[in-house]
Order: sequence, then C-alpha cells, then structure tokens
Amino acid sequence: MENSDIDIVKRAKANTQVFEELYKKYADKVYNYFWYRTGHQKDVAEDLMQETFFRAFKHLGRFQNRGYSYLTYLLTIAHNVLANYYRSKKMIPLSELGEIGEDFDVPAEITDSLERKSEAEALWRAIQDLSGTERDAILMFYQKEMPIKDISRVMGRTENAIKLILSRARKKLAKHPYLRDMVGYADQERAYTKPRFLKVKKE
Repeated sequence: MENSDIDIVKRAKANTQVFEELYKKYADKVYNYFWYRTGHQKDVAEDLMQETFFRAFKHLGRFQNRGYSYLTYLLTIAHNVLANYYRSKKMIPLSELGEIGEDFDVPAEITDSLERKSEAEALWRAIQDLSGTERDAILMFYQKEMPIKDISRVMGRTENAIKLILSRARKKLAKHPYLRDMVGYADQERAYTKPRFLKVKKE
C-alpha cells in the first residue's frame, strides 16, 4: 500500500473527516468499475460507489494493511457490493448476456480519441463481448494498471488463474491494435458528489 494511503487511514481512524481524502482520490475509479458492470447506468454506478465507501468507512477500525493497495481493498468491497446488487434485483450481469444489442452505445470520447474509428468501435464491442471475469481482468490490468496479485485478491482467484484469464482475453482481442489505447480512454467522467459515509459511525 502507498505510504500516503497508510498515513491517511491512520489519521482517518482518529478523525473521520480525513477519510474524505481517500474518497476524493479513488471515487472515480470505483465509480467506473460499476459503470462498466451495470451497462453504463450512471445513477446505479453512483449509488453502488457510495455504498462501497460507506462499507469501507464503517469498518475503518478493522482495516489492516496486508500489502495490497487501498484501491484493491476498495475494489474487493465493490466486487461484493455488485454481487449483492445483482442478487437483490435477481438480475444477470450485463457481461454474461452474450452479444450486446445495437442500442449499446460506444462512448464518444473513445472514437473521438482514436484515429481509426471503425477499429475503435469494433474493439469496444469486442471488449463488451468478453465474459465478466475476462473483461474485469483486462480493465483492471490495462486501465487501472493493477498487478496480478491485486487482481487476484479482488476477483477471489489465484494468480495463475488470473494469468490464464488475461491470456484468454488477449487472444480474443488479438486482432485489435488499439487495446491499450481503448482502455486508456474508456473511463466515464463524473461530477464530484459529497460522500454519504460521513453520516455514519465507523466500527
């Protein structure tokens, strides 16, 4: 874990207002994790992001540094929050539904930022057609630049399993030359929202 995050967590345990520093640092990344996995539903992504920080804040006193980044810790919580969301709604994750319909939009910032728009659109749709585990692993590895060990913790898989998932996904995307560029432009911008966790008591 980054020394700055360790310091913030220590200070936040004594002063709850300090935890907002971690919220400001990682809220966008957690939001985008949900934005992808809920079919670009902004309101849902916002609510689930807030729930993730709510849980992290509530259990702040129990947090222990186990050598992973704080973002990894947050995404581990987010992974569980998303699973609970799908169970409560009795939904099938979008990424498990197979082919994306024609009304699934390719983000404009992607096609505007890459030279060959047709290839950018084809790659974007290819990413959507990956299985949920493949897409999560690809986006965490390339977009969030997370190491294998952190991805394995978030997804609850062994490091070898993550390597196999990434290898399988890369083979499916091998014909697309813009993989690194695509995931670099794919985040959705969001306006800052006040954290809801400051209204709760941490344990």
